[in-house]
Amino acid sequence: MARIDATKDYYRILELTVVASQDAIRAAHRDLALRYHPDTGDGDLERFRWVQEAYQVLSDVVLRRSYDRQREQRGAGAGPVALTLLQSRDEMPPMDSQQMLYLFAEIRPQEGQRGPRKRLNIALVIDRSTSMQGARMHNVKSAAFDLLESLQADDRLGVVTFSDRAEVVVASQLARDKRALRTAIASIIAEGGTEIRQGLAVGIEQVAPYLSDDTNTHVILLTDGCTYGDEEQALSAATRAEASGIGISAFGIGEDWNDVFLDSLARRGGGTSQYVDTPSKVRKVLRARIRDLNSLVLKGLSARVGTAPGVEVQAAYRVLPHMEALPIKADHVLNLGNVLAGESCAIVLELAVTNAEIGEHRLARLAVEASSTASARRVELWRDIGVTFTSDIQARPVPTRLLNVLARLSVFSLQEQAWQALELGDARQATHCLESAATQLFDLGYQDLGRAAMLEVDQLSHGNGPTIKGRKKLRYGTRALSIPTS
Repeated sequence: MARIDATKDYYRILELTVVASQDAIRAAHRDLALRYHPDTGDGDLERFRWVQEAYQVLSDVVLRRSYDRQREQRGAGAGPVALTLLQSRDEMPPMDSQQMLYLFAEIRPQEGQRGPRKRLNIALVIDRSTSMQGARMHNVKSAAFDLLESLQADDRLGVVTFSDRAEVVVASQLARDKRALRTAIASIIAEGGTEIRQGLAVGIEQVAPYLSDDTNTHVILLTDGCTYGDEEQALSAATRAEASGIGISAFGIGEDWNDVFLDSLARRGGGTSQYVDTPSKVRKVLRARIRDLNSLVLKGLSARVGTAPGVEVQAAYRVLPHMEALPIKADHVLNLGNVLAGESCAIVLELAVTNAEIGEHRLARLAVEASSTASARRVELWRDIGVTFTSDIQARPVPTRLLNVLARLSVFSLQEQAWQALELGDARQATHCLESAATQLFDLGYQDLGRAAMLEVDQLSHGNGPTIKGRKKLRYGTRALSIPTS
């Protein structure tokens, strides 16, 4: 029997992740053994031996399980992050048809993991179209002044405005001469149309030259209107920016902006999007965003789901720090963005399970990765998800916290389904979804949101469309439903 050496990372030797299937392990061994065999032109005897050792352990299901257990006991990938799992049941009856298993996974940075403060490299991109006149522009300027005062002398700030063209109001510079910066911001005048792509592109250009490992680089977009015809270009720019290390957040003021587009823009840019229902709240949300940028502990968090035969990931959701449906890609990697000090990131997975064999079975493996701001190393850890298939089911309650999470997720999903139904012209289904959401909101104690849902039901029942304000209030209100800690 092969000897297990838990000090070695066999997965890394085979250039695999910890969720790799047995087929992937066999394929990796075949390729690497051929590459490093001593008889080949690029032969490397030592690496060839490493590959053989790793394969002997990981190709054997029993040895692999023992190796994984030893690695976990040694703390492989642990330290700065804790990973907690709750599943809806530990036992299932053996069935040829699909059964659902719900998994809640919380990723929480450990206390004291916050690294030294990174310098900020910020571009503030401000919509100065005609609709921003009056209270909106006044509050945006006040928020920009607040941001300026919160910056330290070694932070950088650039300010860009856009209407139907973009203009650099403040070229990116160290936040030292704050009087001159205030004067430049105060000179902004609202006029013209709305073309977000141009403003975003110039904002990215302002921060890009100052990217470095010791800076936190971010573009913050404030707008009150819809952009037309350049959405895909803006989304592509956000994707490229995030890949290079530039984050993007977007804030919509009032009601006349495209929430789906701004959500996508922020998601592509690895940042956040937020609904600012009144101009007076601009200062508050911008102040909070800067505070968040100063308290990052994990960057580029991702979760990868590896499933056993007969198990499918039906749906995935983020539930902390806000609710969001996550796209399921072919590689089952969920991109979760950044995590702040004192906060958690949590997801819910819906797993469809088909298994008719009695006994204990590993259904999936969840692996999470991130970069720690407190150290230069990558954080990696994983947990296995398993159940016992038995005809003698012992009735056990679903964990209370998971029930609470699923109840709130149900409300969020119902209102999302309502908007999707309306896009398809099915007002009856949309009304049904919103009525159900309202009932659950009242049951959970969210009276204000419940009333907002019923107002939209009334609109639809009279043959009208939903109100813009009501849609945004429900979308962003249900995204922010609090999750109990126990």
